[in-house]
Amino acid sequence: MDPRRRRPTLLLLNGLPGVGKSTVSVAVAARRPGTLNLDIDVVRGLISRDAGDPASTAGPARALGLAMAAEHLRGGSDVVVPQLVARPDQAARFERAARDADAVFVHVVLEASWATVASRQTGDAAAHRQGLDAPAMAAYGEGLRAVVDGPGVVVLGTDGVEVHDVVAHVGRLLEG
Repeated sequence: MDPRRRRPTLLLLNGLPGVGKSTVSVAVAARRPGTLNLDIDVVRGLISRDAGDPASTAGPARALGLAMAAEHLRGGSDVVVPQLVARPDQAARFERAARDADAVFVHVVLEASWATVASRQTGDAAAHRQGLDAPAMAAYGEGLRAVVDGPGVVVLGTDGVEVHDVVAHVGRLLEG
């Protein structure tokens, strides 16, 4: 890579379902031409699954997503991944993929109140959110708290904040 060219970035946009990860990732990618907006839930939808085990596609989709991200980063372009990652070992896989591709890793957790998240989920028919109940959301929230305590994680609150302001803040983080 030309030493005068900036290193590519892998941005992991993390947070509970309904917090705004997908919305922010689309806007961030639009501001950075050539950026891969890599929604792992879309990749999951490309894998046929056993109807009795809907979670059976999670591992393969994450592995494919990491491989796609690494390849795009090695090509010198940025990657944005809007994905709930509620385990520190899984967050480390994204960081490792960036490091192995000589890319910068930025981990942003978007947060909103339970009321905001619940209202967004109610008004959204996204397939990957179907069947999320209060115990599942509580478990995700607990796992996310462990991830937030990791090194270098930036937490951004989204309650009452306009999307363009969140996108601008994330843009500043990406510029260093």
